Amino acid sequence: MAATHGFCALVFGLVAVLFAGPADANPIPDSQAQVGAWRVGGFTRGQTATFDHCALYRVQSEGFAVALGYTASGIWTLALEAPDWGLTPREAYTTSISLGTAGSYRFTGHATSPRVMILDVAPELFPQMKSGLQFQATANQHSYAISLDGIEAAAARAKECVRQYAGASPSTSSSSMSGSASSGTPPAPSALVSSIQSMLARLGYDPGPPNGTVGLKTNIAIAAFQKSVGDRGDGLPSEAVRQKLEKAVAERVAAVQPGARSDTPRSEAPRSETSRPEMQEAPRNQAPGKLSAVSAGTGFHISPDTLVTNFHVINGCVELHIRKNGAELGSARLVAASQSDDLAALRADTRSTSYLKLRAGAPIEPAEAVLVFGYPLPGALSSAGNTTLGNVTALTGMRDDSRYIQISASVQPGNSGGPAVDESGRLMGVVVSKLNALAVAKVTGDIPQNVNFAIKVSVLVNFLEAHNIGYEADSATHGLSNTERAEHTEAASTQLECWK
Repeated sequence: MAATHGFCALVFGLVAVLFAGPADANPIPDSQAQVGAWRVGGFTRGQTATFDHCALYRVQSEGFAVALGYTASGIWTLALEAPDWGLTPREAYTTSISLGTAGSYRFTGHATSPRVMILDVAPELFPQMKSGLQFQATANQHSYAISLDGIEAAAARAKECVRQYAGASPSTSSSSMSGSASSGTPPAPSALVSSIQSMLARLGYDPGPPNGTVGLKTNIAIAAFQKSVGDRGDGLPSEAVRQKLEKAVAERVAAVQPGARSDTPRSEAPRSETSRPEMQEAPRNQAPGKLSAVSAGTGFHISPDTLVTNFHVINGCVELHIRKNGAELGSARLVAASQSDDLAALRADTRSTSYLKLRAGAPIEPAEAVLVFGYPLPGALSSAGNTTLGNVTALTGMRDDSRYIQISASVQPGNSGGPAVDESGRLMGVVVSKLNALAVAKVTGDIPQNVNFAIKVSVLVNFLEAHNIGYEADSATHGLSNTERAEHTEAASTQLECWK
């Protein structure tokens, strides 16, 4: 009996993290009710009497738990718990969810503990969760399934719980389990939604056809765009979303005009490693309409025709030229970009026989060996590229930013966008910046050495998933020598020249 009570406490922690966070939500006394196999109850924010959300949850025999939260705003959210997921708190995990034979979807889960994650789920998923279906979730190489029988009654009780404790009827939204997606009546096409879909497509997202009807692809594309501009990412169309899309499209158009300058703010401490910073602006005596190379960075293949690099490497470029060993191999065009995460995906017009697989299933550990390849200081160093070795020195970046790892492998101007691989030759990060040693020295009186940063592979996976860009994951370990790793990484990498 004591074990049962202990697991109930864990489940209360699971449903508490749905909105307020595990340390901030408490169950409302006497609100808990059993509805078939589901437990339903209300939660307040912290020790106050302020209502936060109601939730329904179910646990199966292997300890796998599914919890759905519902707020007075009519928003559903999803959290999962499994005893052996082995998650790293604050890390992001790609999670596959399937509902019977209805198909499989991929979402991002954010770990709050080694066994609990909150998922960024498109609102349209919730109406598809019905009795008679098996809910299956796969993350970090572990799969679990649970029956959804009785979920309709439990969801109805959760809505009653919200009305009872919030003192108001929840508003109707596309994330409601009883909305049009489950009633069989298709929503009428919307000019607002059609406009949003068209602009998302122009920015490289895949919202589906611009038919004015919100579907799962549209929800995912909106959420991805919202996160790229620093918003929460609820995936819902709105006038605010349209206005931000219009601004983003206008900036994209302006950025590709010859001679356009980027006004992207930069952090004072890290310095992005795009080479030849003094040439960011085209020469003033350049003939109108004539382009020239103004900067260079590094990119690498994740498939024969898809390259990854930093956003700041390609920002404002009119043309992107691919070079290797001093020779031009062709050009590339932008497929998708995230300014907030400093990532970009390109389509190369010349296919590569070598590409890197992304590390999966193994959290990055302190002191791990790392190999970096890139094209630093073009014109001064080898046109064949440069390989450096080092270690993971910290699991977060500046000001504990969990999107980055700190590495000791040396990087120079021109390394930006290059790969950082582990001992098995799997991609573990994208080189992004180094600490501005002179700026730090002015403050501390000491010059820091080998303080460099890479974007974690998990952030790249989320970016690729959001834009439906294919990649290969690798969870196996390989006994490769440093020479073998260097040769493979060099073969998959290219120099990228920005022309304006």
